[in-house]
Amino acid sequence: MNRIALIAALVICLTFTAGLAHAQDATRVAVVNPARAFQEMQETKDLKQALENQRKQLEGEVNGRQQKVKDLQAARDLLKPDSTQYQEADKNFMQEAIQFDTWSKITQAQLQGQQKQQMKVLFDKIVAATSLVAQQKNIDLVIADQRPDLPENLAAINVEQLRAILNGRNVLYNNSKADITNEVIAALDANYKSSGGTATMPSVGGAPGTTPPSTPVAPTAPAAPKR
Repeated sequence: MNRIALIAALVICLTFTAGLAHAQDATRVAVVNPARAFQEMQETKDLKQALENQRKQLEGEVNGRQQKVKDLQAARDLLKPDSTQYQEADKNFMQEAIQFDTWSKITQAQLQGQQKQQMKVLFDKIVAATSLVAQQKNIDLVIADQRPDLPENLAAINVEQLRAILNGRNVLYNNSKADITNEVIAALDANYKSSGGTATMPSVGGAPGTTPPSTPVAPTAPAAPKR
């Protein structure tokens, strides 16, 4: 009887050990919503305010340059077209208008370049924070949870657009325990705070330097006034 009990205990022990080994070998998977992390991380919120400050600064410079062009045009129009003074005033107006148009295009190109660079930097930070959290939680694979929104009125999109939206969703179901987005955001905010909570970027369009926006949107470059 003792022998049977010993064998039974041994079988139970081996079964438990095998089950434990299988559990340890199982791949642990989690999901992160990069879009939500991007929107809710503190650095994005702070840099959006900086974007508004930069926009106001550039708007003031645009208005000043535009007014100068208008003043030159108005001064030229007061002169007789066949006079020497008119020709000189027209030359000054055209030079200023061309400079304004060129400055506007360069400024817009710089803003777009900043936008791409900042988006890449923040995405890299999200990836790094995800890696850190995953390692701390012994997670083997993290999937980016992409869930494009469907419009309420399907009549507003065609079949191909609907198919693209549906195919763009890469997670059909996950238990809330598998979502580590909140932990990733917390790690991002902690790192941002420890680094001083500020970021710097070169000034744009000749405007004084400001704290850069993380997701800058280039303002529409104003066209030079027509003659």
